[in-house]
Amino acid sequence: MSIIFLLFTLIITACQSSWEIEFSTGDQARGEINQADVTFYIEKSLEESETLPLGQLLYHNGYSLIDQIDLISVSGESQNFIWDEIAEKTTISQAGAIAIGDQQYNVDSIAIYPSPQLNEISHSIMDIAPTVANALGLPAIPNAHGNMSWKPQGSIDHAIMILLDGLQLQKLQSLIEQGDLPFFDNLETVLKGLTIYPPITTSSTAALLTSTPPLENGVFGYGYRTTALTTLFDLALESDKTVTAVEGSSLPFNLRNIETILSGDRDGNGFSDDNVFSNSMDIIQSNLPDILYIHFHEIDDMGHEYGPNSDEYKSAIIRVDQYLYEIYKALPENTFVVIFADHGMHETTDGGNHGTLTAADLIIPIIFLEK
Repeated sequence: MSIIFLLFTLIITACQSSWEIEFSTGDQARGEINQADVTFYIEKSLEESETLPLGQLLYHNGYSLIDQIDLISVSGESQNFIWDEIAEKTTISQAGAIAIGDQQYNVDSIAIYPSPQLNEISHSIMDIAPTVANALGLPAIPNAHGNMSWKPQGSIDHAIMILLDGLQLQKLQSLIEQGDLPFFDNLETVLKGLTIYPPITTSSTAALLTSTPPLENGVFGYGYRTTALTTLFDLALESDKTVTAVEGSSLPFNLRNIETILSGDRDGNGFSDDNVFSNSMDIIQSNLPDILYIHFHEIDDMGHEYGPNSDEYKSAIIRVDQYLYEIYKALPENTFVVIFADHGMHETTDGGNHGTLTAADLIIPIIFLEK
């Protein structure tokens, strides 16, 4: 009898642990969120957690910028939330319970309303590598999700990729309007682009260089620092092109097989961007490679410590604007330049952060220039 009871209990428990939550775009059914998806991402996370950001599953199902969501119970009761206000504190457990902060909800379905801002965005961080490859006459990136967003007017000898870590597009636009950024102010177009989820440097860099999302490149979040897929830099090296990267104090993602210069804070002023700039200028003026990858870190550092609305964050952007002016002026003719952010930044109670499925974190500036 005890064995039969045990088997019955195991069967009932197994049935109860399997669940699905239907989701729709407004009132149009789209699919379901299920336990297998939650378990998959929890197991892929290198951080110990029993829950998953709900934004992860929404992105998995094709959503990026979201206006609001409705949580609908079995009885049909609906509770409405502005998504960006709750995104950072909204999780889902392996049992299917959704929590917004300390409040828990057992829901039957979720109605998702995409943001109107999607109509203004036609570019992605995954477009950059195919565009650079095309400009330099490199082979196509295998299984690329991105598109070629720019075609050269003439022949291109060099490509300069400049990553402005953590630059929030909204703050950039505000400073341009205020006349604080002479270099950006003289540009014809600052494109609105989307990065991937999670919007953090490791995952974004993998998507940037492979033109694929995390499900394909295997860089699911914090702790992942390399990808097995072919990158833009791999293709360049295979085509006998030279590639050099100028980094700050550390290398957040494994760029493998290319010459990498760590700039550090060698003058002891608390920043690395001035040294990144100095090293980049030395390379440009002495022996410019076919691809030069420059990574400015200070905007992100100031955003984390003080927030994207702080004077410190603003000052970091202003300094980089001057660096960009000097770099561009020093470049030879027939050079292609792409300037972009890996992710944005949102305000928190003690500074700033990123990594959420929100407009502030996902929308990035992308600039294509030909000199």
